[in-house]
Amino acid sequence: MSAWAAVLDDVRRRGGTPAQVATRLGLSISLVQAVLDHAQRLGVVALASGGCASGCPAGPQMPQACAGCPISLP
Repeated sequence: MSAWAAVLDDVRRRGGTPAQVATRLGLSISLVQAVLDHAQRLGVVALASGGCASGCPAGPQMPQACAGCPISLP
């Protein structure tokens, strides 16, 4: 799986900050940020406005519990 696909799949499934995604995937934060920046320019992801807590829980409850996540798919 490419870094592009891995980052977007992780964001879709778990959300989180770029640093959290990088840690989970074992990628550099700069690579994750580059993928997300490009995906945002293409309209594939949308960054939510500020006010998110960076300690969002993971798991099945995440989509509903983390409505303020900084990364969300449109």
